[in-house]
Amino acid sequence: MKTVMKRLYKLKERLYLEAQYLTEFGFAIGQPISYRIDHKKKTITVFKTETSKKHVAKTTQKTGKTVPVIDIKAEEVRSFFANNKNVEVEIKNGKIIFTVLEAVQIVEKVIDLESIRNEKVLLQQKKYAVDVSEFAKVVNYEQIDLFDLFRTRTKTENSSLPPTLEEKSIKMLSLFSGCGALDKGFLDEDYQIIFANDRYDKRTMKDSHIQTYRYNIGDHILMRDVMHFEESDIPEANFLTAGISCVKLSALNTINNFRDSLSDFHPLVEKTIDIIKWSNVKGFLIENVENFLTVKGGVLLERFKKMLPDFGIVSKVIDATALGSPQRRKRAFILGFKNALPNLDLPYISECMTVGKAFEGLEGVNQQDIYFTPTDKTLERMKHVPPGGNIKDVPEHLRAPNKKFTNFCQRLNFNTCAPVITHVQDDIFFHPSLNRYLSVRETARLFSLPDEFAFIGSRTAIFEMLKNAVDYKVARFLARTIKHQMQGL
Repeated sequence: MKTVMKRLYKLKERLYLEAQYLTEFGFAIGQPISYRIDHKKKTITVFKTETSKKHVAKTTQKTGKTVPVIDIKAEEVRSFFANNKNVEVEIKNGKIIFTVLEAVQIVEKVIDLESIRNEKVLLQQKKYAVDVSEFAKVVNYEQIDLFDLFRTRTKTENSSLPPTLEEKSIKMLSLFSGCGALDKGFLDEDYQIIFANDRYDKRTMKDSHIQTYRYNIGDHILMRDVMHFEESDIPEANFLTAGISCVKLSALNTINNFRDSLSDFHPLVEKTIDIIKWSNVKGFLIENVENFLTVKGGVLLERFKKMLPDFGIVSKVIDATALGSPQRRKRAFILGFKNALPNLDLPYISECMTVGKAFEGLEGVNQQDIYFTPTDKTLERMKHVPPGGNIKDVPEHLRAPNKKFTNFCQRLNFNTCAPVITHVQDDIFFHPSLNRYLSVRETARLFSLPDEFAFIGSRTAIFEMLKNAVDYKVARFLARTIKHQMQGL
């Protein structure tokens, strides 16, 4: 049975949780439950009881699977969520705790950074949301880097390393490299990437992702299926990253999904573990969808721990907005260090970035003029969707028969973060004020990629690359925090 999981809570007009994993924490269908609100601590706690009028109900998801659901609509609960917009949910065995996270908006006053670093604050797990441009004006650091300004040093970090170690380049291997969005973050932190690979994509990208990688990152990438590598093909290095293909792990995949397979062995995971051993690296980073950590009760994470017993291994789901990205994109990461336990703590202050801010200064920027032209029917749908709206705002007679969910036909809003961006044309993501699809550069900005990062290939191939990309700010943060810790290994 799982012990604990923690994540930001996607606010609704009531307390609502729907997931199969609730059973693993003791909240099976039919379980009597109650709740308690602590206004002083700003928490709501849901807990199991012996008898109660309230029970864990059930719901059928669009995949046809029946899962537990907790749905509490009491007026005091509605009021709690209406008045508190930034909430974290922590699920333990027999208990679910919703906690309000503190938010600080900087306008005219300066935050005392020393108080933020104070151990008491860290222990209380307070987090701060800050408009960085306004903060920079107050403290006269308009050009300072977000990471350097707000990063907190943990007890496990060593700040007295010799200069030779501080300056030493980390040799890195990259597997399942795609167009290089993740590698771009590591490259810009001075990692020496000596080896990369990805396979030829017959369906959409052909070799466009390989060409894009070579243009932006380097010629060291091989267009070769990772399953064909032998030990003699793999050079030794210090660190390895692997964005293992996630098609068979996605919750949206209802055909040939790993969760439905009889075997607990995933061939790409097994091959990645082999390459970690062959390359003799001191550390590795696995990137994937959230389900990678939870599928079949976490069997893939346990496989890394079992097969690499000399590595300290931690995992974390990171929401890109927590690091200043304009897109609410969550990805799972597994980080391992040989003979050491790594740290994946995020900064306690994060930049507030909206779509409007991300789209500033786009006129004349490279590849801003590349976007799909909507069909007449799609254009007619767009006209009915307000900023932040979706297909539910479109009259019934104009809706696509099989596209009725809220992740379809979404108009972005200048004043908020963007939703998770999938394929811009397939799922229809369009401009906040114009009736057209997002452009290549607008979409790249939502992944925080620098404007000099150029894409090579057809429009379909480019948006397929972006759909699979890792947020650049997340990649850059990981590269920095990993480098800082690896210098002591």
